[in-house]
Amino acid sequence: MKLGYHGWTKTAVKWPNRIPNRIDAFPFVGLTITLLVIFMVTPPMVTHGFSADLPVVHFASPMPRALREDAQVVSVMRDGAVYCGNTRIDADDLAERIRESLKKGADRKIYIRADARAKYMDIERVLDEISKTGIQNVSFFAEKLLPKD
Repeated sequence: MKLGYHGWTKTAVKWPNRIPNRIDAFPFVGLTITLLVIFMVTPPMVTHGFSADLPVVHFASPMPRALREDAQVVSVMRDGAVYCGNTRIDADDLAERIRESLKKGADRKIYIRADARAKYMDIERVLDEISKTGIQNVSFFAEKLLPKD
């Protein structure tokens, strides 16, 4: 063994001074797969393929149960069209559709997405059809008014 050599000291001459000249694709592929899984797994929002301008209120409360698959969402559009889930139906057939979904084990709560410019007559007709089924737990969707800065 040489005198003065400890084994852990190296001079700059002995270390190679090279910069790696290749691109490592593994972090990019991992990030891509992670983002793909996140966007595939997260459930879509409650919008059912059509848009309704919801009324804006000061004190809106969140309704996380409305995001479930078995939630019964009835939409009333400004032209009077009634949607149960994703399908357009006649307002007179709404009571029968709700009874069928209750037999399949749906929740005994109805969520109504009424357009802010829908006529009261159309919403009242939907509420009458819902009351024929015996369900009294009805909630309306609304957007919360954001404070101005």
